[in-house]
Amino acid sequence: MQIEVPSDKYDAAITAMKERIKKGEVPGINDPEEAKSIIRKGHYTYEQARNIAKAGTIDSIIYDAKNGAIIAKSAFGITTLITFATSVWNGESLDVALKNAAFNGLKVGGTTFITAVLAGQLSKAGLNSLLVGSSDAIVKILGPKGSAVLVNAFRSGKNIYGAAAMNSAAKMLRGNIITGAVSIVILSAGDIANIFRSRISGAQLIKNVTNTVSSVIGGTTGWIGGTSIGATLGSIVPGLGNAVGGVVGGILGALGGGTVAGEVSNAVMSNFIEDDANKMVKIIEEAFLTMVSDYLLTQREVEHVIDHLSESLTGGNLKDMYASEDRVSFAKQLILPHIEKEINRRKKISTLDSGLMQRGLRLLLEDIADSEETLGFES
Repeated sequence: MQIEVPSDKYDAAITAMKERIKKGEVPGINDPEEAKSIIRKGHYTYEQARNIAKAGTIDSIIYDAKNGAIIAKSAFGITTLITFATSVWNGESLDVALKNAAFNGLKVGGTTFITAVLAGQLSKAGLNSLLVGSSDAIVKILGPKGSAVLVNAFRSGKNIYGAAAMNSAAKMLRGNIITGAVSIVILSAGDIANIFRSRISGAQLIKNVTNTVSSVIGGTTGWIGGTSIGATLGSIVPGLGNAVGGVVGGILGALGGGTVAGEVSNAVMSNFIEDDANKMVKIIEEAFLTMVSDYLLTQREVEHVIDHLSESLTGGNLKDMYASEDRVSFAKQLILPHIEKEINRRKKISTLDSGLMQRGLRLLLEDIADSEETLGFES
């Protein structure tokens, strides 16, 4: 059995497995180099898988908080399940999501994945112990008839048999034949940064927020002062009256107070805005880029989070962040509630059954067959 590990834990897992083999803790294996055939590198990091599992949006993936383990209840593996889910969340059709899942399942799981998907069908053919390490070995065990069962299950055209079926089965089971066949479209760091910058204008936004707040405060103060002055004028100027004088004075005071306060704020804040607030926004952007990857956000989710995040970038929040001892952590805590709100809206992914995955494999392998000539493989 092969063990799928997070992409960022692969090297450590290989080292640990080698040590276990040296200590004789892996029955039937004596060569430490065999660790590389036991451990398979998944497509997703530990943080990505943990965030998906904790959100509970994929039924078949569980997070064990006590041990920090991420467990796939499905034999297809964590990479397959997350790939299917992210494709669905990206708005792909069911067939495309299944092909993406089958593609990454094959790349990570290889023959183990094939066995898991075809377990029901192969057991009917008397091949329920098909756990071997290479495509050639599988073909040898299957023989011409067994190979034909496997190959023709994924063919939409005329069935093939004998040596042709064996050769075709061997090709399908080799990992290199599917390289480049299907890929998942995800946002690049550049795309995310562009979306962020187009919706959050950095220093100018903060300057506007700061000036707006100060203008409101200045206007209120001006209204109070103006009303007092206006009332005094009303008692002095004949026919004006205290009440009318108060209103007129209040309006003039508010306008004057707001303008003056805005100008003072603009002058006082300019140095902070240009030098420090830009740095704060840069930190927020970099934290956001990391979190988009860690939570596998779709473009729609990214846009929603940024729109809501911009509402949280008040002058007060940015000043608190500037004063914080850990600005990166502060930025992440500012962003996290908006991300959690989005991921809680995701469609819940139920358990993938072997029937659906067989369909995904069939579609994928048919695509590969159609492009064999382009890829340089012989029929």
